[in-house]
Amino acid sequence: MWSIQLARDNLREARRSVDALRPGPLADARLDAALTEVAGRWSRTSGVTATVAVEGTPRPLSGEVGTTLVRAAQEGLSNAAKHARAGRVAITLTYMDDEVTLDVFDDGVGFDPAVRSAGYGLAAMRERAGGVGGTLTVESAPGEGTALCLRIPSN
Repeated sequence: MWSIQLARDNLREARRSVDALRPGPLADARLDAALTEVAGRWSRTSGVTATVAVEGTPRPLSGEVGTTLVRAAQEGLSNAAKHARAGRVAITLTYMDDEVTLDVFDDGVGFDPAVRSAGYGLAAMRERAGGVGGTLTVESAPGEGTALCLRIPSN
């Protein structure tokens, strides 16, 4: 039954994220803190350790970019819980001169990205990424875990 609680927590978190990650609050409430909160909540619910690391010098991002990054992290965590049977998940937020990236790695069972799935999570992540000029890359193989990388150019 933890999946029902996980769904409720994710919905509650998504609603909180929409409210909390608008342009003004995003400058005050740092993105890394929001990601750490999402990962912590997910870890408590799923029983799987999720860590967050930040590389580079944090800078303010638009509310739309911040929301896109948080949603990508949530979807990556949700996929890890639903499909991966992961023992660990690592989220890395990286600020570079020309882009910001969010990587979500899990050590789960992996899958073949070339095989079309019935789910809509990855497709929704790609659409959100495209909406802010970004891209989503998925690397996985059966037995190898999964790596999601969301890249958004800096303006």
